[in-house]
Amino acid sequence: MSDGQPAVHGQAEAPGAPVPPEGGGTRQDGTGTTAGGRGGFSGPAKAVAAGAAVVVCLVLGGYFYLGADDAPEYRLTTPKTVAGEYQRDGKGEKGDGEAFDNKKVPGMTSNADVSAEYKAGTTRKLQLGGAYGSVANPEKAVDWVFEQTGKSLKTETGAKAEGALGKFSPSGFDGDVLKCQEYKISRMSLVMCGWADSSTVGTVSSMILTSDGTSTEPVDLKETAELTAKVRKDALVEAG
Repeated sequence: MSDGQPAVHGQAEAPGAPVPPEGGGTRQDGTGTTAGGRGGFSGPAKAVAAGAAVVVCLVLGGYFYLGADDAPEYRLTTPKTVAGEYQRDGKGEKGDGEAFDNKKVPGMTSNADVSAEYKAGTTRKLQLGGAYGSVANPEKAVDWVFEQTGKSLKTETGAKAEGALGKFSPSGFDGDVLKCQEYKISRMSLVMCGWADSSTVGTVSSMILTSDGTSTEPVDLKETAELTAKVRKDALVEAG
């Protein structure tokens, strides 16, 4: 693990964040609201957040292969509050890990997937997505998630990765691996961090709007890694 500085892993041409695809690909929560469509943002910011939420649902909900009876050590939840100040926006969603396009995370069998949107005040928003089950190679799983997210975002939105994928070890993080990547389109920037351990793989996508809502504040991968560690801690519960 690093001491908090990103370790460069090569800059793959993986993209980034915005505009949701037309048509299908989203799921509905218990209120009948489509994933990615909730929240207090509008205009380009809403498009960025919604597009990221859609891709996370596809990558973390659909691509995980549904395994048989691998009992996970931990499972993921979508608590009402994470990281002390982010409040869940709407209901959290839970899926059965059903395969999407016959793709699966290498070395993982998944019992279920979860996703939820959160906000703090009027300018900060994050999406939590993940799955739990059995993970044979956590680092390989995280790298695969970033690869698939990059491809999906490039295809669906035209967004691009900014800088290199960084590896972090924030205070309080006890998982096997945590990596973060900035994605950008126009004046909007978003950071996605992904983690994995022996029983969970998850992502936190975060962005901070300017006060007028027309662009985003400069991103900080290290700060987002620290936020991700807090969200993971709140979302993780012992299985059983």
